[in-house]
Amino acid sequence: MREFEVEKALKDAINETPAGKKVAINFRGNPQIIDVEMTFRGGWIVTQTIIPGRNFEFTRGEDGYLISIRITINPFSGIEDV
Repeated sequence: MREFEVEKALKDAINETPAGKKVAINFRGNPQIIDVEMTFRGGWIVTQTIIPGRNFEFTRGEDGYLISIRITINPFSGIEDV
């Protein structure tokens, strides 16, 4: 799935979730490290790195505050040496 498709799926999940409820996104497929940046009114920028196998979870707020979401899918070849 391309980054644009992930962003669209995330926006759809946000729009379908009532304010005050948890949004949980599970990234399936090949393990990748995913960086998420959410920009809000007032200058707030929230970033999170999601490791393979973990969900991206947050509580949805009121409309009008979220300006943008940026998703970056980074290459990950797994643990190669210990």
